[in-house]
Amino acid sequence: MKKYTAFYKNWIWYYHLIACLLFIGFLCWGFYLSSFVEYWYNKNSFTNYDILMSFFSVQVNIMTIVWLIIYIINFDKKEKHGILTDRFRMVIMNLNMLVFLIFWMGVVYYVKSGEDSIANYGTNQILCTIVTHLICPILLFIIYQFSMGNERYTYNFYKKWDIYIVFIYAASYLAYVYIRGELYLQNNNTGRYPYPFVDFQNLFIGNSVVLYVFYLIIVFFIWFSLHHLWLVYNNNIIFNIKQKRYILSII
Repeated sequence: MKKYTAFYKNWIWYYHLIACLLFIGFLCWGFYLSSFVEYWYNKNSFTNYDILMSFFSVQVNIMTIVWLIIYIINFDKKEKHGILTDRFRMVIMNLNMLVFLIFWMGVVYYVKSGEDSIANYGTNQILCTIVTHLICPILLFIIYQFSMGNERYTYNFYKKWDIYIVFIYAASYLAYVYIRGELYLQNNNTGRYPYPFVDFQNLFIGNSVVLYVFYLIIVFFIWFSLHHLWLVYNNNIIFNIKQKRYILSII
């Protein structure tokens, strides 16, 4: 029987606590600087706040913070369903993987286009962006290797609930971005769309907004599915390693 270790003696608990504090600290600092000190996007405090809240990465950061807080408080509890399960960790990891990739895609896109490159950001904005888009997802990936592998997963994840949370959030975000952009067109020309590929006034492909949204849905359905496939594969590798260690320990 596996010996119980109190949460305050478990390094994994402290790792999640530090990650949570890092997420909270830099997110709050970014909101403070943008809205009240440096005004990154606009001279109006609320507009800066609204633009920050429109970013997929910021919303995922907030979801991750909420998940981390719940996980830290309930560290010793084991649930078969819900937010404390390994499958929900996969949801959080899936979304943060996209934040990580969007960061690098954004860097490449803006360097090539010369528009609003990260090199043109202030020092504090660069620091907040790197921590929340690069370092934090990497921290989650590292602890994923130590927290998962508790059971073997099959690859028929479309029969499981976790992948649909990812799909529902992605579809909801797309609807939010479109509606928000339409409202900004009526009232304000600043910060209508958080990313170039969801600028519905300047489509990357074609002239039909309806078709363009359909293309985005297909792309992100495949994209998130590939993420999930990789996460299941990664989990099973960790599971196999743990099983081999367990067998060796009892020989």
